Amino acid sequence: MLSTASKLGISILSIIMMTACSSKNRDIIPDKQPHELYVDAYKAMASENYHQARLNLEAIDNRYPFGPYAHQVQLNLIYTYYKDRENELAIAEIDKFIRLNPSDEHIDYVLYMRGLTNLQKATDRFLDLLHIDNHERDMAYYETAFKDFNRLYTSYPNSLYAADAYARMIFIRSMLSKHELSVIKYYYKKQAYISTARHCQKLILSYQGSDETKEALQYLIKSYQHLNLTDAATNTQRLYDLNYGNLPQ
Repeated sequence: MLSTASKLGISILSIIMMTACSSKNRDIIPDKQPHELYVDAYKAMASENYHQARLNLEAIDNRYPFGPYAHQVQLNLIYTYYKDRENELAIAEIDKFIRLNPSDEHIDYVLYMRGLTNLQKATDRFLDLLHIDNHERDMAYYETAFKDFNRLYTSYPNSLYAADAYARMIFIRSMLSKHELSVIKYYYKKQAYISTARHCQKLILSYQGSDETKEALQYLIKSYQHLNLTDAATNTQRLYDLNYGNLPQ
């Protein structure tokens, strides 16, 4: 067990180390006037050095939270966090901005960045580099991003970002539909026909018109047949024939 003197020595050493770290952090971004820090941040952003830009913006935000640059600094922090792939920090900054500025003229942009950030959280750099289809991964962030883009598109239809938000919603809807079909195939392979049928129904209702709807109907028919639900299978077959009867299998 440590003696009292040893404990005191460790405490003093900890204080010295924390002081040194604080001084080191201060040295990274030296004391400057807010306009000087903002110019440094702008230059870093222009050269795509988003990490350095972020450090300068954080320095302004921490040292001059009520200064003349506060509003623009918050908007730029959202962007630099996103570009630096600090997604959790970006979402926190976005939610804080929306909470403090619900009627701000830039809310459409902030919502757009929220969607982009959640979409980025849903992707994986390694999989993207390998061009691997990632529809079998967790879809929670895709769903959240869809809600963000939909909120932007419906609340601010004339926004400069509305068209791109809509295009991204189409992409996300396709990813979600593919994911649901992969779940259907998983349960069907496991002979879990009730779960298969439930996910088929979810896909058909939630993603009407998607490319996966046709296959979902086929799995739904087969699941009903395995469950001896003859009437349900017959009615679903009629629905399938009505929509796809004249199309090649």
